Amino acid sequence: MERFLDFFTPKSYILDLFIDKNQKSLSGTVKISGKTKKSDLIKLHSVGQKIDFVRLDSQEIVNFHLENGVLSFSAPSRSAVTVEVGFHGSIGENMQGAYLSTYEYQGHKERIISTQFESHYARECFPCVDEPAAKATFKLSISVPDEDDIVLSNMEVDSHSAVCRVPDDCVARTKTETKHKSTFYRWQFAKTPQMSTYLLAFVIGRFNFVEGKTKSSVSVRTFAPLGYDPKLLLSPNKTAIKSLEYYDQLFGTPYPLKKLDQVAIPDFEAGAMENWGLVTYRESQLLCDESSSLGVKKSVALTITHELSHQWFGNLVTMKWWNDLWLNESFATIMEYYATDHLFPKFHVWADFFTSDCLAAFYRDAVQGVQAVREDVSSPAEIATLFDPCIVYAKGAHLMLMLIREMGEENFFEGLKAYFKKHAYKNAEASDLWASLEPYTKGFSVRDFMTVWITKPGYPVVTDEAQQRFLLDGSTDSQKYPIPEVRDDMSGHYLINLSGPEFEDALKNFSLLSEEQRLRILIDRMLLAETPIVSSASLLPLVSKFQSERSAPVWEIVDSIISKLIIFIDYDSSEEAKYKAFLYQLVKPALGQLGLAPHPSDSVNDTELRCTLMGIALYSKNTDFLASLDPAFGGSFETWPADLRPFILGAKMWLNEPNFYQVVLEAYRTTTNPELKADLRSALAKPRLKENIDFAFSCLKDSPDLKPQDHLGFLLRLRRWRYTKERALNWLLSNWDYIYQINGEKSIEDYPRYFASTIDRRADADQFLEFFSQKADDPVLARTLRVAKNDIEATLSLIASDKAAVLRAINKL
Repeated sequence: MERFLDFFTPKSYILDLFIDKNQKSLSGTVKISGKTKKSDLIKLHSVGQKIDFVRLDSQEIVNFHLENGVLSFSAPSRSAVTVEVGFHGSIGENMQGAYLSTYEYQGHKERIISTQFESHYARECFPCVDEPAAKATFKLSISVPDEDDIVLSNMEVDSHSAVCRVPDDCVARTKTETKHKSTFYRWQFAKTPQMSTYLLAFVIGRFNFVEGKTKSSVSVRTFAPLGYDPKLLLSPNKTAIKSLEYYDQLFGTPYPLKKLDQVAIPDFEAGAMENWGLVTYRESQLLCDESSSLGVKKSVALTITHELSHQWFGNLVTMKWWNDLWLNESFATIMEYYATDHLFPKFHVWADFFTSDCLAAFYRDAVQGVQAVREDVSSPAEIATLFDPCIVYAKGAHLMLMLIREMGEENFFEGLKAYFKKHAYKNAEASDLWASLEPYTKGFSVRDFMTVWITKPGYPVVTDEAQQRFLLDGSTDSQKYPIPEVRDDMSGHYLINLSGPEFEDALKNFSLLSEEQRLRILIDRMLLAETPIVSSASLLPLVSKFQSERSAPVWEIVDSIISKLIIFIDYDSSEEAKYKAFLYQLVKPALGQLGLAPHPSDSVNDTELRCTLMGIALYSKNTDFLASLDPAFGGSFETWPADLRPFILGAKMWLNEPNFYQVVLEAYRTTTNPELKADLRSALAKPRLKENIDFAFSCLKDSPDLKPQDHLGFLLRLRRWRYTKERALNWLLSNWDYIYQINGEKSIEDYPRYFASTIDRRADADQFLEFFSQKADDPVLARTLRVAKNDIEATLSLIASDKAAVLRAINKL
């Protein structure tokens, strides 16, 4: 892939923007100082803008060319130059570049302008060299026509002019309504440190906020749109303060900026974005208080600590190119668990890492064609495909934990301190990290140990002293992986294949094992049962052994096994009825002991265990259980225990759908609580009556009831609901062009990726694969579609080979 940094090296940007959020217009000038390099040509990335002028050292350039997102013009070779470009364009709503976000407040529509420049979308806002290695300083000013707007950027405000005149050449480039408006309000920001274009950010709108300071006097503020209770900002702001203080100590390099702002954005494609000094979030990933569920409290804490670790991993030290994205994301993922465990030890988050991230990585990494943690890209379109959460985030984090335990925590973090000191404000690659860690190892080569794990997909199953690559389709290859020592904790990215007697002995002594050892045994067994190594039918008697178990993490894996066995069972069959009855009897004793309602003395384990058990009981559709929820939880949605609300909603939806669906819909449309809104949205994706099914599908296209950020999640819930499953697949394939339109390239691959995991019938597989075979050459989709096909075929093969035995085992219950 051509690198524009080979033509021109920016050193500094002066960016002057005029933005009218009501007219969705953006215009401005950018002045870039730097050096030309190997030719007499300068190339800048510029997508979606119209160019008004180009000047080189104040001289007008007439013969510039703008084609296919590339602005090019001649320049003297190997000399310091200043390029100035005037440009204008419009602001979109597809959640990349500079985009519009909206929400309802006091009966009218409020507008916010936000940015999402990662991975390569700064070019959609202004002309630049939009590559991570092209680090430069940025001096930004933004002028807006609305006096009440707050404007935020990476740095603190240098000056805020009450009134300013819009230069003539900027007025000429704005829409009619703005042309005659000479009064703008200008916000000028301090110069940034050396940083990559994808980290530049700004937000414009009206907000409420809270603020505080770290021990080192860094100002920390947390913002939310108007209408949100300010108490939802207090805990997230405190978490950010404590996170910065923790990372200052752990990394040995203080957070270098004077301020850190966090902003909840109503429309946000991902969970959050680590822009230096201005972190943006999806509302549900930032806002919480004491009334929030334990799950939301954990999720918010993990998201904040993840993004703030990026202020070092990614912002201070940045990968040279996107093939080393893992240097950002793998580290941020493992650090979020270290930091959250330090700040909130009662949350017991390491168990979540093992039962969520590690398990997801194991499943994804066992499919033929999956990417490696470090993967080359050959076109800009492929950059978006690198952000596979199960690989670059989860697997990469698991590999980091494996390395940390091999080195020892103290040695590892001493090596990181050296890494930050040497590469601050620069770019790095894998070899730079290994070189910083090597002096702190216990006599082994970090480079030799980690290079295979990072650059090769997959992982092994270890039987006695031998290993072979583990794949869900039952095949293998010759790939070998370095394992200095097989550990029976959860640190190793491999499976341990115990013999029959070893496995039975482990179960007999289960209560004597550490939690990690217990999870290791169950996770390994569940994965091995996806292949001929272990029979799927053997999982059924295994599940029955845990009726007296009271560990929430162990039950979470038991629940995963229960869910896996469902793929073998037909709807409304006698086996389904027997399986559901078996499951209810399995959870009834523990659920009875805990009680349905939360108790002030509940531990975190109690809270999480009750949720898992209630989820299984809800699946069983036991009439006594469903009836017991109705009188136990009366009142409004807001008064229900937040941890249990999804299950209560599910039960009441099942029992009283004709009227209850409309009640849920009205509450969904009016609430401003992001957690409650998410719970209600999930309930709306479980209709049974035709009119409610039709309404749910109508929400998927041009509906005010469903934001684009929630589109995939809602469609997937419809796909996983028995009464809408087939229609959801048909909708996906019939509306693909619309899906591409509202998503763009950044997240479009998630649709086939996650839909593939729901396919368990040959007819659905044929329909899915035939449609997407026409998209196989699309670089954004190519790898995902190859993996999806292999994933589907592995699932269908497993069902074909193991279904009869599983059904026989169920009939013996």
